[in-house]
Amino acid sequence: MDKLLSIVIPSYNAEKFLSNVLDNLVQCETLKRLDIIVVNDGSTDATADIAAKYVAQYPNSIRLITQENGGHGSTINTGIKYAVGRYFKVVDADDWLDSAHLDRFVCLLKREDSDLILTPFWAFNDKTKKKHLKEIKPGNIKWQQKYYLKEQGIDPVPSMHTYTLRTKLLQENDINIDRHAYYVDIEYILYPIPYVKTFKFIDLPLYNYRVNQSVQSISLSNMIKNSKQHKMVVSHVNSYISEHLDVLNENQRELMVNRLSRMIATQLKIIAIEPLRMKTKSELMSFYQHVKDDYYFEVRDINLPMRMLIKSHFLLFPAIHYLAIWKMDLVHY
Repeated sequence: MDKLLSIVIPSYNAEKFLSNVLDNLVQCETLKRLDIIVVNDGSTDATADIAAKYVAQYPNSIRLITQENGGHGSTINTGIKYAVGRYFKVVDADDWLDSAHLDRFVCLLKREDSDLILTPFWAFNDKTKKKHLKEIKPGNIKWQQKYYLKEQGIDPVPSMHTYTLRTKLLQENDINIDRHAYYVDIEYILYPIPYVKTFKFIDLPLYNYRVNQSVQSISLSNMIKNSKQHKMVVSHVNSYISEHLDVLNENQRELMVNRLSRMIATQLKIIAIEPLRMKTKSELMSFYQHVKDDYYFEVRDINLPMRMLIKSHFLLFPAIHYLAIWKMDLVHY
């Protein structure tokens, strides 16, 4: 029986969560049509042992691939290489999919041929144990209608949790994500875009995204610690846009530049939350000058505080510093 959906589960020291994501998958009525790939990224805990038990019980639907540690991007690359399902989805080991909605979704895939399918997702607060739905569909788009990206743009830019891509699109175009880096979900979102011709929104919230964990790369301390990695990904995305500029239609270019611009704003915020001193202000000004000279960037695409910071020639740096810290201390909804 042909597999309709490959679900790749990047797993590094995921013993606390892995059973949850797999339990939600194995109870699906459409399990036989799923190609579930647990990519054990050099874990030092019981991740591989837990996955192996599921493989033994469901050998026709679950596979375990163990590799040397290469980071989140490398696990996605491994998943792309070995996927056999018609469509491809990434589910982090600490998150999970709604099994009932997934059954309905897989049934829809039997007749689907769009390059990119977008679905709403749930944000689950790991501290309060409450969740709410993250709507993603622009008002001018209808559910379950196929659109051509050259004719219809996508705004706002989707997140990784909404994405289901045609597997051949990833494999035939050699989509390759950075190894040993955080924030590469942006690469996974943007690198396929030059090859996406058609897309569709389907009103089935599949993904449950666990937020408000102290270990997340978007936490305040981790963003400061990983600033160089974020800046590297910004640079690589910018280079990728430049390399593909001649094949991008207007909507593809707008989508990619919009998301890159928001990444640049995030990099400005990361710099701004560093200690209040002249060196920090100089770093802000230096990075922005580099952006103006070398990056695809649209000020209109970024949030109001960062626009005000730029417009003030960085005189508002102290106020933005405290505002950014205050907002990041709130729940990541």
